[in-house]
This record gives sequence, structure tokens and C-alpha cells, in this order.
Amino acid sequence: MDEIRQVKKTEIKDCVDVIRKSFMTVAEEFGLTEENAPRFTAFATTQERLMWHLDGEKRTMFVYCRDDRTHWYKEI
Repeated sequence: MDEIRQVKKTEIKDCVDVIRKSFMTVAEEFGLTEENAPRFTAFATTQERLMWHLDGEKRTMFVYCRDDRTHWYKEI
């Protein structure tokens, strides 16, 4: 079943994985590495950072799930 809903704290690790993998394709295409572009999304997104956005900044975050798997992350 497909659904879009608010992210749960327990899903933050999965969200980080999806974000990093998604942006890694761009990094590879343009030759970006953690050394030459440490703030690029593929390298700068961490569980701690997303938890800060969720808890510290009170950002509302959403996930797209298909068959109970997190496929995408979006914040507003």
C-alpha cells in the first residue's frame, strides 16, 4: 500500500539512507567527494542533523512508503 505520512523518529535512519543514496548519483556524475564537497547533501545528511530538524527546529517531515518501506523524505 502506498502512503504519505509524517515521519516517525524510528525512521530517521532510513530517511538518511534514502537521501544520501539519492544525492550520490549527482555526486558521482560531477565528481563530488566528501573531501571536495563536504557540505553536499549526499555527505552532510546525518541522523543527528535530521533529528535536530525534527525535534530541535520542529520541522514537519514526511515520508513516502510503499509496502511499509520508506522511499522518500521531504520536509516543509
